[in-house]
Amino acid sequence: MTEIEKWVEDHEAEMVSDICQLVRIPSISQRTQDGEAPFGKPCRDAMEKALEIGRNMGFEAFNHENYCGTLLWKGESEEEIGIFGHTDVVPAGSGWSYEPFTPVVKDGLIIGRGSSDNKGSLVAALYGIKYLKDTGYKPTKSIRFFLGCSEEKGMEDVQYYVSHYREPEFSLVPDVMFPVCNGEKGIMELDACCEKKSRVLKSFQSGIMSNAVPADAKAVLILSKEEAEKVKARGRESGVCVQEKEDGCLEIHMKGIAAHAAFPEGSESAELKLAEFLLELEVLDREGAGLMEGVKTFFSDYYGAGLDIPYEDEASGKLTHVGGMAEYDGETFRQNINIRYNVTAVYDDMVAAMTKKLEASDFHITRIHNSNPCFTDPDSPQVQKLLQICGKYLGEGLKPYVMGGGTYARRLRHGVGFGPGIPGKKKLFGDERGGAHQPDEYVEIAHLKKAVVIYADAIKALDNE
Repeated sequence: MTEIEKWVEDHEAEMVSDICQLVRIPSISQRTQDGEAPFGKPCRDAMEKALEIGRNMGFEAFNHENYCGTLLWKGESEEEIGIFGHTDVVPAGSGWSYEPFTPVVKDGLIIGRGSSDNKGSLVAALYGIKYLKDTGYKPTKSIRFFLGCSEEKGMEDVQYYVSHYREPEFSLVPDVMFPVCNGEKGIMELDACCEKKSRVLKSFQSGIMSNAVPADAKAVLILSKEEAEKVKARGRESGVCVQEKEDGCLEIHMKGIAAHAAFPEGSESAELKLAEFLLELEVLDREGAGLMEGVKTFFSDYYGAGLDIPYEDEASGKLTHVGGMAEYDGETFRQNINIRYNVTAVYDDMVAAMTKKLEASDFHITRIHNSNPCFTDPDSPQVQKLLQICGKYLGEGLKPYVMGGGTYARRLRHGVGFGPGIPGKKKLFGDERGGAHQPDEYVEIAHLKKAVVIYADAIKALDNE
């Protein structure tokens, strides 16, 4: 066992405890007008707790107007190496086997919302720096650790920081898989609506966030007694939950398989499944059927075809899209769409094609929010140095990659995603559970311990570069 591996073993319990302290805080970002907590008190509490952890390690701690915090390890020069982590999380959602904000440590895992994305990840990176400090390393450059409060909801935190404070010359973002994520697809989030008054489809709802494939959907139907019995029978046959409400309407619940919008493979959209089920029943009126046909058209694939924007390139693979959220009140159907588009795609061409496709189903776009793709030359000295370090600990032959996920790297002038996920590792809970943005989110402690070693080596290499 090397010196650092022994150090990590000796500090494992402390690291796990720090992660659990953060996981206990339900830090779901909610924009407020309160200057003391612009993203809600739980987010401020999580950021303050992370600052406290870093302060106890001997780093200087700064609260930047409650938008974010930073920890500073002052070096000989003013030049900074940045590490950007976030303390906010996505909503818990349903389907958990454990309490999402009561962390469970068992079988080498930490289970809880944020254990992986991003609380466990940022703590692992922080312990990499702690090792260097504890063992007497003297940095030439200053090390700045950023702790954000709203990465999952627009990244206003990091935008505030880089517009009010000096940005590090080069930054690592521990929010991805090793080895190096040198680019991220563009993220386009849009809302579209359709005005159709249905006599049969009283309401429809799916999803709780834009950046996830919806795991739950429900619809309420106004039907005759005969039609209601037919739907109940079909529900029993197919295993779909159909319940009669007090007012005589039928409420239909559909389950899907959640996944991050950037990685929809293996998921099942509850919205799409419910739309297809309602169409198969053949009880909808023309207006209700038209809405469900639109949903079926838009989301029958994950790769842009349903919106007439299929795209693929060598640098970033396939474009992906999901219907994150939908809501219908009997008169207006509101659909949210989340798109991860390629570094070489043309934004204006995509918008034009989508507008035409949506309008063919009587939908019109009401809002578009766009975050442009980012890309760092894979042959840059920093990327090559990080690849070399990953090869040392994870095996040779690893290559940098571009992904559909969105991290702070896209808001920085010079930053890349770097761990702590270990490539090629099997999901222990299957496709439906355990991942970021899924129920029973977990992180493997052994992976975090390996990441600590990699982060320590990486920071030293960048400091001496």
